Amino acid sequence: MPLAVIPAGAGIRFFPRLLFLCVLCALCREIFSTNLDSLRQQLRNLQIRPKKRLGQHFVIDARVLSRIVESAELRPDDIVVEIGAGNGGLTGPLSQKAKKVYALEIDSRLVPILRAQFDNDERVEIVPGDALQFDYPGLHRRWGQPLKVVANLPYEISTPILFLFFDARECFSLLVLMLQKEVARRLVAAPGSKEYGPLSVWARLYTETRLLFPVSPQSFHPEPKVASAVVRLDMLPQPRIAVSDPECLRKVIQSAFTYRRKTLGNALRLGEFSRYSAGEIQEGLRRAGIDPRVRGEKLSLEEFNKAALSLSSFS
Repeated sequence: MPLAVIPAGAGIRFFPRLLFLCVLCALCREIFSTNLDSLRQQLRNLQIRPKKRLGQHFVIDARVLSRIVESAELRPDDIVVEIGAGNGGLTGPLSQKAKKVYALEIDSRLVPILRAQFDNDERVEIVPGDALQFDYPGLHRRWGQPLKVVANLPYEISTPILFLFFDARECFSLLVLMLQKEVARRLVAAPGSKEYGPLSVWARLYTETRLLFPVSPQSFHPEPKVASAVVRLDMLPQPRIAVSDPECLRKVIQSAFTYRRKTLGNALRLGEFSRYSAGEIQEGLRRAGIDPRVRGEKLSLEEFNKAALSLSSFS
């Protein structure tokens, strides 16, 4: 195979660009290493070890933190809730953009450190406690405007807190969340895909969801065993479709995915509609224009709602 011919002088023009890229890569590696060493030393000085049971993985990549803040498109009048403030790596950049940041932290060892760090910043309030127990509606009423949540969520609470946000959706305008990549993909999954599940359906009903960018394990200390991703969920002013019986819709969705390998008719019979005969369930589904032999994982949000509307007389 003949060698490519490089025009005269091309190497001279190319060398400065190559040198610039090499210097840039070296600088990024140095910054990354410095951030990691700084965090390790900070935790060592404070005699703090990250707790596995709390899902503590501190972000050490400043570029990732910057992209998270940029993704929230914060305005000077925004009220932000940060979940899992950790060492304050995200809290500081958020406070520079928003009117107020409520930094939630469940680890009692980190709370006094955060308070000392932001003692002179009136825009930051450190809130000790469990994010699953926090009074989001109360904070919403206090400020009279929807809240924005920006967080590196502990993986252990990601699914329950997402459902909490959906239930209290009137309190929020926007969620920008670092999640386990698997959970992030569930939020944007399409019907029929292996990631499609209850989270996919409820996110579709209440939000406009976008998968923004992946985050490697090397961006954390300690490194998690799984990849992560950042997602943005914009709360819709109204649910995407009108739902006349939310509780029946919940039962249909729950049954369909609890027994996702069964046909929808059988899944409902095994699940939340066990008091009713197979014939009654099949008839209800046919009235909705849905084949009882289809698997629930194939249904769209709109089809789930049609099934629930037809079956609501059973619930």
